[in-house]
Formats: sequence, C-alpha cells, structure tokens
Amino acid sequence: MKQHQQGATLIVVLFVLLILTIIGTVSIRQSSMVLKVATSSQAQQLLTQNTDATFFNVEDLDNFNQSLSTSGMFGHINNDKDITKELVFCFRGDQKQFFNIGRASIIAWEEGKSEPTNSFIGKDGFCDAKNATKNFFTSTRRVVMTQVAVKFSTVNSSVPFSDRQRGTDAKQSLAEEAKRVKIFSVSVMPTLSSASRDDINLCLQNRMSEVTIPQGTTVAANSAVRQSITTCLTALNVPFTTHVTEYAITPEYS
Repeated sequence: MKQHQQGATLIVVLFVLLILTIIGTVSIRQSSMVLKVATSSQAQQLLTQNTDATFFNVEDLDNFNQSLSTSGMFGHINNDKDITKELVFCFRGDQKQFFNIGRASIIAWEEGKSEPTNSFIGKDGFCDAKNATKNFFTSTRRVVMTQVAVKFSTVNSSVPFSDRQRGTDAKQSLAEEAKRVKIFSVSVMPTLSSASRDDINLCLQNRMSEVTIPQGTTVAANSAVRQSITTCLTALNVPFTTHVTEYAITPEYS
C-alpha cells in the first residue's frame, strides 16, 4: 500500500514539475517578446529623435543664413548644372558645425556609368559604419548615424505660378522665382543589424536618396543599381528611419 502511495506521489510531483516547466517556458518567451518590443520601440525613438535633430539644425537661423552662401548646403548646388545632384554629409555630433563643405560629398548619375558617381568633391561626406577611428555617429554613444542629402527639386508643380512669390509693395510686386529644395535625413542603427558594415556603407555611399537621372543620360538597365538608399537598407533589414522636408527658397532671402 505504501509503495502504491509513493508511486502515486512521484507521478503527481513529476506532473507538477512538468506544469511548472511549461509555465516557466511560456513566461520566458513572453518576457523575451516584451524585451524585443521594448528594444524596437526604443530604437525607433532614438532614430526619430536623431532624424528630427537634422531639421532643427537646418531651420536654425544662423545655420540657414550660412546655408545660402556659396559654401553652404543650399548655395553650393544652387545652379542649373547641379540640378540632378545630391549634396551629402554625415550629421556628426562631435563636430561643432552642423555643415562644413570640406566634409561634404556630391553624388549623381553620369552618362554611361553603371552606378552614380560619388567623388565630385571627395567622399568625406558619407557616413562610414566601418570606420572605428572617426566618430560618424550623432553622439559619443555610437548608436545612431544620420546621413543628410540636399537636392533641388526637378519636378514642376502642377499648380501654375505656385513657385512664384509676389511682394506686398505696390511698386515692387513683381512675380519672383522661388526654388524648391529637399532635405533627406536617413538615420540607421548598424549595431542592431546582422548586415555587414561594408554592405551598409554601400547603401550610404553609392545610392541616392532620390534617384534622379538626367534626361538623355544612358545608364545600365540593372534596376538594382538604381535603387534608393532606403530601398537598399530595407533589403539588408537594417533598422532605419527616413524623413524628407521640402523648402521654398525665394530671392527675398537669397
């Protein structure tokens, strides 16, 4: 009788252990899922904050006035020759100046090339996820890097005269031409991706934020090389966020 009771007790204990094991496994999986969600939410918040910081600096009055000069982010490509080109620079938090033409690059398609040319004024402007000696991140934490691209719009508005500003002075109320310029901000977190740093750099340094090919230009038909930065990063499954804002620059301020 005692042996039968002992055997029944053993079965009950094993059954209880099995239930506890199942409960523990489920709890661990739930905790892991919650942690992943929390990490994803935190990462998205950091990416968004760094992207927003780009436009806070662009719209800063002191930075904006400098941007319109010939060495500024707007003025340097404010001509018909560079209408399809992108001026690119890495928003580096350890630098005192938000923009410096000496640390900028220009990328654009050229006739007969299979990929856009990125060496018009050097390659120091692109963010480098592989370089360990220089801080290409927006802060010393080296978590998020943000690359900024500036490009004048090549698309005519569908609304007649929408790009013209009229003065309020009766003697000077002539229609004035306004130029539209786009600011692209792409923030990435290389540490949360299994993609190689070389592949991430390929997206940042050899792809355009807005793929614009001049009319009449013959390039390779391979669609892979014509993909944008965001398409390239998506294919690599790299966490990123992107934002674009369009500004109208009028002669009154230039």
